[in-house]
Amino acid sequence: MSTDDISALNQIGFASQFVDPDVEHTVRVFHQHCFTCAGSTLEKRISAPFLSTENLLLAETKESRFSHFSDIVFGHSTTTQTTVSRWPSLKKGQPGIVEFEKIALILGQAIGADGEGRRPYPSGGALYSAEAVVVTSDRVEGIPPFSVAHYLPTSNRFELLPAQFDQDRFITIATIEGAAFYVAYFINLKKATFKYRSRGYRLALLEVGSMYQHIAAIAQDNGIASRVLAGFSEYEFTKSCGLDSRLLLPAAIQAFGFPGDESVQ
Repeated sequence: MSTDDISALNQIGFASQFVDPDVEHTVRVFHQHCFTCAGSTLEKRISAPFLSTENLLLAETKESRFSHFSDIVFGHSTTTQTTVSRWPSLKKGQPGIVEFEKIALILGQAIGADGEGRRPYPSGGALYSAEAVVVTSDRVEGIPPFSVAHYLPTSNRFELLPAQFDQDRFITIATIEGAAFYVAYFINLKKATFKYRSRGYRLALLEVGSMYQHIAAIAQDNGIASRVLAGFSEYEFTKSCGLDSRLLLPAAIQAFGFPGDESVQ
């Protein structure tokens, strides 16, 4: 086993010896408050039942001014087509086969490290405490169906995890019909908090946002649309990935699939 492999295996253990237990508890409690009960009866009872569709439309896609008295300076006039190059979020994936090699290409270009260990997005203290995990369907070739593969950005390899996914479990990850694969983003709790304490959790969340935006852009260049989701059954999903939710906190998942014509206009 190489020195880099040994170092990678020891990362969680190394960081653990410096983590303040009180900080870890505070972060865990806050993260727990962010959990959802996705798809359950409880979710329907507690997820803002007082909001109507009309209420929501008044807030969606709207900008927010800070003051009624501030002066306004006009920006450069552009059209939507030139200012927004991102496809609409995936609603339904179309039939098609994705080669795992293409998934590897997308992740390598979007979040892979260079020869000095730097990645295409910033990270507080260069700790890179957010992890990306790919969950494949039976529409991905080049790897066994329903595999779970943890991306290793420095060595540009994938670590296959002892997952428990099958067709039934895959289609219940989220309500995106026809998803070919998912990328899940986990916060490595020990690594996120051992240096920057509670602030490290915030930095990790910012890092996740940078990661999924980079991956979405590269995927789009390769003809694949995506949708970022925060409403999923975090504990069940993490368990099905073969991961320990006490060490790796699920932050978001991103569904990928082939778009319909309406999604790329």
